Order: sequence, then C-alpha cells, then structure tokens
Amino acid sequence: MMPTHLTPIHPGKVLQDELQEIEVSIDTLAKHIEISPTMIHEVCDGKRNITALLAMKLSRALGASPQFWLNLQNNWELSQVQDSDYAHINSIGA
Repeated sequence: MMPTHLTPIHPGKVLQDELQEIEVSIDTLAKHIEISPTMIHEVCDGKRNITALLAMKLSRALGASPQFWLNLQNNWELSQVQDSDYAHINSIGA
C-alpha cells in the first residue's frame, strides 16, 4: 500500500476546528489565555503564526502539547517553501 501524502494545513485551521468542536468562541479563548482576540482571529485566518508562547498557552487551555502546535506550524511553514528558493545553493563543506 502506498503511503498517503497529506498536505499540511495552517495550524489556525486546526485551532478553529478545535474551538468549534468544544463550542468555545475565539473571544472566550483569547480572554482565557490573556491575549487579544485579534491575534486569535489572525491565527485562525492563517495570517499569523503560532509562537512558542502561544503554543504554551494553547496547550494549557486546550490540552494538546506545545509541541503539537509548534509541529503544526513548522510543517505548515516547510510546506510553503518552494524548491526554487534554495535549489541553487550547494554544499559548503568538502
């Protein structure tokens, strides 16, 4: 069986889905973790990244590990890099 390649999704989409599932509004989460609702809206809209501090706060509030949120972010960022952005770089070592 061939492995299935899954295209990473922005962690904000995962956050948005999680909030819908537990029926918590963005504003309620923002107040609970002491950040601006605008920041959470921007994350959910894919306009802002999840930082280490935000990952820690989400972990405390929602139960997933900080690594979960940071791995989502890292996988998303790597999926957005084009080969042409670095293909011309060769090894510097011998």
